[in-house]
Parts: sequence; structure tokens; C-alpha cells
Amino acid sequence: MKRLILSALVFSATVLQAAEKPLVDQLPQNALQSAFQILRRDYIRRDDLTFEELNRGALQGVLERLNYGAALVASDKPESAMKPHVQAEFLATDIAYLRPETFAEGEAALFVTELQRLTEQKAQHLILDLRATKVSGSFEEAALMLQCFVPAGELLFKMKQMGRDEVELYVSKGEPLWSGEVVVLMDGSTNNAAECLAASLKQRGRALLIGEKTNGATVRYADTKLDDKITLRYASAEMFLPDGSSVFQHGLEPAHRVIADKIEKEKVIEGSRGKSMKPFVLDKVRPRFNEAALVAIRNPELDDYVRRSNGQPLPGDGGQVRDVVTQRALDLIQANDFKNHAKINWNAKPIPADTATDNILKALPANP
Repeated sequence: MKRLILSALVFSATVLQAAEKPLVDQLPQNALQSAFQILRRDYIRRDDLTFEELNRGALQGVLERLNYGAALVASDKPESAMKPHVQAEFLATDIAYLRPETFAEGEAALFVTELQRLTEQKAQHLILDLRATKVSGSFEEAALMLQCFVPAGELLFKMKQMGRDEVELYVSKGEPLWSGEVVVLMDGSTNNAAECLAASLKQRGRALLIGEKTNGATVRYADTKLDDKITLRYASAEMFLPDGSSVFQHGLEPAHRVIADKIEKEKVIEGSRGKSMKPFVLDKVRPRFNEAALVAIRNPELDDYVRRSNGQPLPGDGGQVRDVVTQRALDLIQANDFKNHAKINWNAKPIPADTATDNILKALPANP
């Protein structure tokens, strides 16, 4: 009986180990060639499996397996270049919000200007939103932004070109503008340069990551036109952190996972650009009958009832577009501040009961 149980456990472990890898990855090279030959010979519609079709299928499979390492893009539909923009404001008295949106040339200068302004206005906490960067960005711009957080002379990251022995080093050249921790917001829209910035801050223990897992596309892309309509975009250089590690095809896992609706997130980004994030972060509360309404001699609840009775819509009926990720980051910072300012000294000596009573009696007003 024991041998039977042991055999079952060994068999189960073998099956689980095999199940970890796809079946196609378990085939040796000669078996892969045999599979192609059998399909070409015995498949019921073997005429469909021309060499051209097999090549198309092979290329499609390779692109899928490279996982953000390469892709086919339309040459006749150029990507719309977004204008560099950095959204910067205070969401609370001492909590600053910063959102670079493209990592295109010139955006780092805007980033530095806005971060300097926020620090001069006594920001104590920084939320860095990297969820608006869809199109591939510049690692040069990422380095200029990153040196706002890293002392001069320190290695920021490295770029390794395919087929070359030398490594391109990015070193901080200026004194940092921000020395504290950063709350980084990220998701699947975080582009290659923004992901490099987040990974570098995390590796230094300077960032708390909130949101969703990134794609792991920390590579510089090169484009080669295959014909008039299609371009092959592939990774030509990989980003490595100072310790030699890479997040390419692995991505960054958030410390706090917060899933946001993609459509709602786009509405927030578009609606706040050049304006403010506050309408999408601070909840709108419908007016109620309270002391302020009593002093003003009006009842907003009665007014709403009359409007509803007449079939008229009320403010807030359509709901509020919210950025739940920024809301959770703001809540986390404020809750941590409250905890730090409400520390209890557990080692303090207790006041004797008689002394405490005397202190209370002395504080009471004298009897008339």
C-alpha cells in the first residue's frame, strides 16, 4: 500500500512538472520536423498547408512567443505622435501628483520644471502616474527624469545592444530634486521608458508600486519596413538595472493590486489633461439637510424631491467617473500619515489614580 501511494505521488509530481511547459516545448527538434511532415502528408486538407502558409504560421507563432519582443505594425497608418505633456498638481495639502504622458523628446524638461515647482511648494509626498504612456518612449528622457531622484555619479541603468559587446551606460549627472519615497501608479499601458523608470526606483527601494502588472517591454525598438504597408518592429537593445537584472518579458508586480476600468481610466486622463485630477479623485457628495442648510433656510433634500417628482434629473444621476487607482494611493498615504502622527508611547509611566483625579477636579470650574 505504501509503495502504491509513493508511486502515485511520484507520478503526480511528474505530471505536474510536465504540465508546467506547453506540449510543443517538450518536443525535440526531430519530433517538430516530423509533425510538419505528417501534416503536409496526411492532413485532410493538405493542399491548404502550402509552404507559404506554413511560413506565415511559423512567423505568427514566433511573434507570439517573443512576447513584446517583436511585432508587425502598419506602415501606411503612422502612429499619431502625442505632444509632450506633464500633468502636475496637489491632490491634498502636501501630496503632489505628477503624470508624464509620452516620454518623448522634451518631456523630461517639463518633468524637471514641474517637480521643482512642487518641491518648492513644500510637497511631502509624491504620486508618480505612469499609466498614460502608450506609445514607445525614449530611454534618454527616462534617464533625465530618473536623475531627479538619484544622486550625481550613480549608475541609472544600462542598455545592451544585440550583437555588441559594449554596454551603453546612463549615469546621473545632477543633484536629485526628490529624496523621499515615490508612489508609482502603473498598468499594461506603461510604456518601455516609463517601465524603466519604475523598475529603477523600485530596485533602489524608493518606490511603492500600485495598480496592475506591467508588460515587461523594457527594450529599445528598431523598425524595418518589409513592404509599403507593413513594418517589422523588434527589440534591438535591452535595459538592465545596475545590479545586472532585467524585467524584460517579466514585468513589474505591484505591491498593491488595484484594477481600474480601462475606458474609465482613459476618460480620466483625457478629462484631466491641462485641468485637474481632483474631480476624478474626490467624491462628489449630494447636498443634505444639515446645519448649513438650516442656517441658509433651505432644504436641498426637499428640492431634490420636488425635481424628482417633476421628472427632472438630479446632479449625480449619471454617476461619477473615478480614478480608483489614484484614490487608493491617496488613501494609503493619508492613512500612513495619520498612523505616524498618532503614535502611542507604550513606555510612558502611568499617572497615579489620585493625581489624575486631582488634575480633573482642578480643571473643573468653581461652583457659583
